[in-house]
This record gives sequence, C-alpha cells and structure tokens, in this order.
Amino acid sequence: MAGRRLSYHSKPDATTVPELPTIVTWIRFVIGGLYGVSLGLRDQRGLAGVLFGLNAIAFLPQFWFNTYLGANIESYKSLNFVGVANAFALMLLVWISIFTIRHEDMIASLEKAISDAVVVVTQSEDVVTPGAGVEGEF
Repeated sequence: MAGRRLSYHSKPDATTVPELPTIVTWIRFVIGGLYGVSLGLRDQRGLAGVLFGLNAIAFLPQFWFNTYLGANIESYKSLNFVGVANAFALMLLVWISIFTIRHEDMIASLEKAISDAVVVVTQSEDVVTPGAGVEGEF
C-alpha cells in the first residue's frame, strides 16, 4: 500500500500520505548517520566535509519528494527542512565519536597538555598570596 503511494510521480499530499514528513525525517537520519560514519572512517577534518554532509541531509530528500514523487509540498506544514537539524546533529555525533575512537593518541596528548596546564596554574596560585596587591588598587 505505501509502495503505491510513494511510487514514481504518485503526487502525495497531506491527505494521501500524512506520514511523509516522518518518512523524510528518517531518510535524513539514515543519510546523516551513514555520512557521519564515512567522515569518521576517512579521518575527514575541516569544514568541507561538514558542509557537504549538511547539503546531502537537506537537499537529497528534497530532490526525492520534489522530482521523483512530485509531492504537493504546500499541503504539508513543514516538509522542506523537517528533521535537518536532528540529522545534522546525528552526523556530527557519529563523526566525532568514530574520529575520537580512532585517534586515542591525540586524546592522550590532550589529556597530558591539560594536566600540565592545571599543574602550572596550581603551582602559580601557591606562589601568589591572596590580598597581596597594591592597596586601593581596585
């Protein structure tokens, strides 16, 4: 039944396929999750991968329901960008998680740098005595 309603040029609207926004949201989740895995496994860094992922999440489903389905977008409240922010967040979460797992050496060096900075700050606070300033300074 749903296959016929979502077939080529079926022209769905809010009365014939009311669940289309949910379907589009899940399609965006799948695109975001898979692209996040791709970014993480390819050790991608920088803004180019993120922007390409955002474009894929936002515009591939739009191409599907505009061109393939021929959906009546005006009949839905918010079909064009439904679920984009959530799918983008999922893409970032997956990408950062995989990247972090694959680069434990970078995490260890970051932990050491933070630990050294905390030790330096703690030692410098021991040297400065509270209230030892110029009187009437503030």
